[in-house]
Amino acid sequence: MNPSSGQEDGAEERFHVTMTFREGGPAVEGTWTDAGVALNKFRSWLGTHGSRDGITITLEVGAGAGREPLRTWTKEHGEHIHDADHRYRDST
Repeated sequence: MNPSSGQEDGAEERFHVTMTFREGGPAVEGTWTDAGVALNKFRSWLGTHGSRDGITITLEVGAGAGREPLRTWTKEHGEHIHDADHRYRDST
């Protein structure tokens, strides 16, 4: 395990954007190796779907089975930037 990233050594880091339409309901997801591309997709989905009731949009980073949230959006609470996001701000 790499202590600076919390990821397994040798595992390729990926960025995941997930949009759920209601809790426990259907979801759409995309995965990218580039943090900037994933952040742009997060923002794009926020712009097209973020004003709808029940929508949750999440940007996560992970390698292997583990994922860590970077940003989350809901209409009710707006954007929440998680603590892990600071590691990726310089690259986006």
